This record gives sequence, structure tokens and C-alpha cells, in this order.
Amino acid sequence: MTSRLQHRGWERLAHIALVSIPMAFVALSVLRAWRVAAGAGNYTGCPNCFWLPTFGHDAWLLAGLLGVLAVSYAAPWRWLSLLLKLAVGMVLILFAGDVALDSLLSQRLYLGDALRLSKHIDADFSVVSAGFNSADGIMRVGIVLAMICLVAGVCVSIKRQPRTARMLAMGAVAAALFSAFALSRPVRYVNQLFTYNVIEANLPQGRMKTFSAPFIAGQQRIADAIPKTCGRSPAFAGNVVIVLVESLSAWHSRLLGSSYDWTPKLDAIAQENHYLSHFYANGFTTSMAAVSVLGGQLPLDPAGKLLIDYSDFSDLGDTLPDIAHRSGRQAAFFTSGDVSFLDLGTWLHHLGFDVVDGSTSPFYAGMKRWQFGAAEDAALYDRFLDWIDKREDRRPFLSTLLTVSTHPPYVDPRSAKIDPENAFKYVDLQIDRFYRTLKARGFFEDGVLLVLGDHRTMTPLHKEEYRAFAERSFARVPLVVAGKVDMPAVIDAPFQQTDIGSSIADLLGLEACVSPFTGHFLRADPRPADFVLHTRGDDRNRVDVYWGDGAVAGFRLDGDASTWLGDPPPKPSEVAAWINSRRQRAPAQ
Repeated sequence: MTSRLQHRGWERLAHIALVSIPMAFVALSVLRAWRVAAGAGNYTGCPNCFWLPTFGHDAWLLAGLLGVLAVSYAAPWRWLSLLLKLAVGMVLILFAGDVALDSLLSQRLYLGDALRLSKHIDADFSVVSAGFNSADGIMRVGIVLAMICLVAGVCVSIKRQPRTARMLAMGAVAAALFSAFALSRPVRYVNQLFTYNVIEANLPQGRMKTFSAPFIAGQQRIADAIPKTCGRSPAFAGNVVIVLVESLSAWHSRLLGSSYDWTPKLDAIAQENHYLSHFYANGFTTSMAAVSVLGGQLPLDPAGKLLIDYSDFSDLGDTLPDIAHRSGRQAAFFTSGDVSFLDLGTWLHHLGFDVVDGSTSPFYAGMKRWQFGAAEDAALYDRFLDWIDKREDRRPFLSTLLTVSTHPPYVDPRSAKIDPENAFKYVDLQIDRFYRTLKARGFFEDGVLLVLGDHRTMTPLHKEEYRAFAERSFARVPLVVAGKVDMPAVIDAPFQQTDIGSSIADLLGLEACVSPFTGHFLRADPRPADFVLHTRGDDRNRVDVYWGDGAVAGFRLDGDASTWLGDPPPKPSEVAAWINSRRQRAPAQ
């Protein structure tokens, strides 16, 4: 009797879980649609355009899940029933994880990213745990845990239930019909990809297609024939420091046209010295910024690869260490974060940095750690100043500092709370303190400091931001230059992160070249490139090309069939060949 009652109890639990699954799915779909409408809808000026298509894409996934569940309850074999329910459970958890990740980092759950980052669980947890340190974070954990419990509850019962199977099948048909209706009214705009569900977002990508040998050989010939002009400038004898600031964006700066005023100190430094009003990141992650600034290469996904890493960008020409050594300088890299993350430290040593200093430095012993095991930015600047005081190498140096404190989820180290505004104001204060300390030491009598963002924040665009800068909003970051350099106080021409290496080479008196894709700005007569390139984060198969005052063209990555979206830029065949040939250069693995 007791056994029979227990059995009925388990069946009742399974029934409650089964009924709850579509309700939970719909609730998550509403949350996802709201975020899409608040994000893509805001900067397209059409906030109500994305609700129905988002529900439509989610509805066909729900139809599929209900259909598979129907088969699981009708299947005569228990092993098949359990296997189908587990498959449904995996998809449900992915769906919940996609919604949770989007709310945390404004990024979709791409399985390629998950595989790439899975080797670094400790670093991943340092970011996610910070994100969970809030009411919203607890909600995100609750969403995923609730979905896991529902899946476990459904799997409790694996016996045949024809009536339940019929009800599930009817639900699947209803969801499919709604999906067909909703998707008959698509968002005919590039941002329709935001409406895709997590399965669609992870279907085989055009960037995964390889090039045929004749095609890429022809593209390489076109790219090699693109003209460039090389020369030497008078040599600069001092030190150069680059500060690459995590997530620092143009929208934080009132000086750069924003209504936000989160970087007043940096704005003041810019007005005392030099700044670029239209500077762009070439990618959407810190690793892409490292490839662009330190490696001097465009952070384009290699053709034919699902997972990319630093080893795909191991060309040793025109890197910062190469420029430093050719000019008789020591090359140094400092961060308070974990340089083993994504094998950054291995790549930096491969490039030739003489010093690679990270979170394991004894200098940080006993300090509180944050994302990526990093001490706060104040400690990073103190570590670098300590290194200057104690270094034995008497050569001038070319050094890069990579900050961490404003990595998502934007925790203010002073309060230990998620507080984006005050997190960036803290970072702004530390940049100012570093600048004032260098100034007091006389660094700027013969030295140059560059401060720039690594990528725009992983947050939705603002209405005013998109209204003013349209698609270029995805890439706008500050660049401030202080010190002994002859250049205009304000440069309004467009420049990009890959211009930094060539500009420093030009400053240091090395042979440096300008081309339609490379410019120099550390000079009295800045020479911008004709084109700026940005790898999109929302659409991994798209590279944006900027030219002129505000024009943007999208280039769709699709192997030999790669093509332009809408109106192409000037000299489209040359620009396409440049992108394709750079994607092929990265070694396939």
C-alpha cells in the first residue's frame, strides 16, 4: 500500500512538472522578448517590432519540445522515453541558460564560446559569481535551478500515458501554428538574428565554411596588390605606456557626445592633451582587443574553425614586442588578472614580450581578488610603478597595462556591489591618479601615455547612442594620448585599434606604412585609413566596414559565397579580398 501511494506521489510530481514546463518556457520567452525589444528595439527605433518574431522563433522550439515529449509518453520502451525526456531537458536548460546569460552579459549562449571557455572554470566562476551577488543574480540562478528541477520531475515517470501524449501533441500543433503565423511577419532587418532561439543561434555558421584553393588564391592576389605608402619619421627616444581599459566605452564620456558623465577625469585629461573623437575597437571582446593592439592583426574568425584562440594570431610581424625590440626597447605586459585564461600568457611570450606579469605576482599577495582572480585597478597601477622603480633593464620601454575592474558585471571595488556607474567612476579615478603620478614623476617630459577602451560594454545600445552613431555605436571607444608627441589636440578622423602598432612604429622612427586599411595618428598630420573594420558580436558571421563620415556596410562571411549586405563600400572587391585573405592567414587546426 505504501509503495502504491509513493508511486502515485511520484506520478503527481511528474504531472505537476510536466504542466509547469510549457508555463516556464513561455515565461522565459516573454523575458527574452522583453530584452530583445529593450535592446534591438531601442536602437532601431522600433521597440514593438521584435516581440512577435521573438515569440515566433521560440514557439517552433516549444512545438518541437512538446512533440518530443508526446513521443516519449507514447513510446513502448522505457529507455526511449527516458532518453527523449533527457534530450528535451537539455534543450530547456540551454534555453534558460541563454536567457540568463543574456541578462548577465548581453551575450547569447553560443556553444562554441562555452567550449572555448570551459577550460577555465575558475575564471568563469569568478565572473559569474560576481554577477550572482545581487537580487538579479539570485533570480538568474533560480531560473536555471527551477528548470533543472522541472526536468528532473518529468523524468520521474517513464511509463506510457497515451492521453498525456495526445494532449502534448495538440499543444505542439498549436505552438507550430502560432510560430507559422508569427514568422510570416519577420523583422526584415539585420537585427532579426536577435529573435532567433538558442538552437537557431547555434546552427552551422557561414564563417565555418572554408575557401576553395582557387578562390582564396585570387583573393590573396587582389589583397597583395593593394597599394601602401611606407616611410620613416624622426625617432622618438622616450617610453610608451598603453592602458587598455576593460569595457571603457564612448557612451561613458560626455566629451564624446554622451549624456552620461561617468569619466569626467579622463575627459579632463583628454582636454589637457589629445584625444580621438572617432576611435573604434576592431572586435567585441578583450581577447580581440589584445589581437588588434598587441598583435597588430584584425581579430577575424579563421575560416573553417568553430573555436578560435590566440594561437590563430601568431604572426610575429608588426606586433608591439617586435616594434619595441626593433626600436631598442623592452616590451612589457601587466595585468592584475589571470594570464593563463585562454592561454593569454603563452601567446604573449610567443609574441616576444620580455615581461608578462599577472595575478600571481607576489605584489598582489594578500589583496582581495575579483573577476579573473584580479586585484583592483589601483593595485595594477601601483604594481607597474613599482616595476619602473625596481627594473634593472636600462633600455626605454614599451609597456601595456590591461585593467580588469570594469569587467562585467561591473562591480565597484569600493562597495563590492554591482554598480556600473560607480564601477566606471572608480576606474576613472584610478586612471587620473595614475596619470597625475606619472606627471609628478616627470614621465611626460619624454614619455607618451595612451588610454583606450578594449571594446564597447556588453550592454544594449542606448537610444541616443544609436540615433547619433547608428551601427558604429557597437565599436566606439575612447582613445586619449598624453605626453611628448606632436599631434593635433583633437582628431576627428576615424582610426581603429589596429592603427596603434603602426602609429607607434611611426613615432619611434621605424619604417611604417599607411594603406587603405592602416592609418597613423601619432603625428602632426594624422593619416587615417580609408576603411575601419569591426567584427560584430551580435552576428558572428558579419564584419562591418566603416568609411566616409558615417557610412557602414556589412560583409557576410560565407566561404567562397561571402558577400555584401546592402550597399557595399567603395572598392568592394578589394575590401572583400582584404577580409577573406586575413581570415585565411590564421592557421587552421
